[in-house]
Amino acid sequence: MLDYGKVTDTIYKRSVRKVIERNVPGAGDDRIGGRDILYFAADSDKAMLTAFATLTGNQLAAAGAVHLAVNRLAAAGAYALAANIQLIVSAELPEKSIKALMGSVSESCGKLHITSVQADVAAVPGLTETVITATAIGEAGGLFEPEKAEADQDIIMAGYAGDYGAAKLAFAGQAELERHFNPVFLSPVMEADYTGDTISAVSAVKAAAAAGVRSMYACGEGGVYTAVWELAENAGLGARIQLKEVPLRQETVEICDYFNISPYQLMSAGAVLLTATHGQKVLAELAAAGIPAVIIGHLTDDNDRVVLNDEEVRFLEPFRYESLNQARSES
Repeated sequence: MLDYGKVTDTIYKRSVRKVIERNVPGAGDDRIGGRDILYFAADSDKAMLTAFATLTGNQLAAAGAVHLAVNRLAAAGAYALAANIQLIVSAELPEKSIKALMGSVSESCGKLHITSVQADVAAVPGLTETVITATAIGEAGGLFEPEKAEADQDIIMAGYAGDYGAAKLAFAGQAELERHFNPVFLSPVMEADYTGDTISAVSAVKAAAAAGVRSMYACGEGGVYTAVWELAENAGLGARIQLKEVPLRQETVEICDYFNISPYQLMSAGAVLLTATHGQKVLAELAAAGIPAVIIGHLTDDNDRVVLNDEEVRFLEPFRYESLNQARSES
């Protein structure tokens, strides 16, 4: 039986990627890393990138899917010029709910300055949650020409771990959480604009590109742990991360503690990992642009990807699960 959400990296490589490559020679392109990115070049001089994101839920998930796809595209070096949105909804879902979902999508696209948007909706019986798939399309190299990360580069995290996941937990369990926490404490989470900058990494990517960064990875499912592993895997390197340096908002910490889940494996749309030889210089330029960022570790010339917490050492693994879905499966 499969877990909720994205299939594990092992299943993806064994039963998805290998099957495609068996029948479509040359289907893989290692210029751009990640299973959520497609690079293709037509007969013209312009190569294109597409990035994908699939989430389940309501308006928050609709905005989240758009931003996550655009974040992935930006971290691969492209502006989003167009977007395609597919909703699969329950046959019992009222039309006003479809309008609300599309309102969240259109507002997000508008704030991202995406000028071409197409969408469609299909209704199926027995569905318990709406499935939203967003595809962002852009011209390769429109933002920057990506390069592979190198050993000994600093790993910089712009944004905060687990923000999107904490918001989804807060909205789903609002009544329960407000009995445990003062509503004023939760207000920054409940009142944030999730169609805008709250879960967008585009500004951080632009500022990083201006500072000379050419290797980036947008955080998503599986949180910062998965993002670090994928960043290192794409470069064929190892990584050392200092757990206490990973930036977390206090609201995220408390919400995760309440539900007994890890904020480090929690959906982190809006955060992006950057690599740089002179990390402190990049931090200064990001700070000047108003982008919160910290150095959380560095890349190594071996294959060990570890998180250090005082004397404790944790070895990272390929994507296995998202904390949001773990919480749901245990409820």
